[in-house]
Amino acid sequence: MEEKFKVELLPDAVSFLNKLDERAREKVYYNIKKSQFMTNSNLLKKLTGNIWEFRTLYNQQI
Repeated sequence: MEEKFKVELLPDAVSFLNKLDERAREKVYYNIKKSQFMTNSNLLKKLTGNIWEFRTLYNQQI
């Protein structure tokens, strides 16, 4: 499969992810990687221009 786009995480996003427990963080990274190869409206929402919101459901929280 071919990557549809590249992902760049801003320092605030990295800081947020580092505060998550290990399993939640792994799921977020998994979903980010997955979204690069397939379109899934449950994972991505376009906010503006080139800025997208990633969504991950983990332990009944988004």
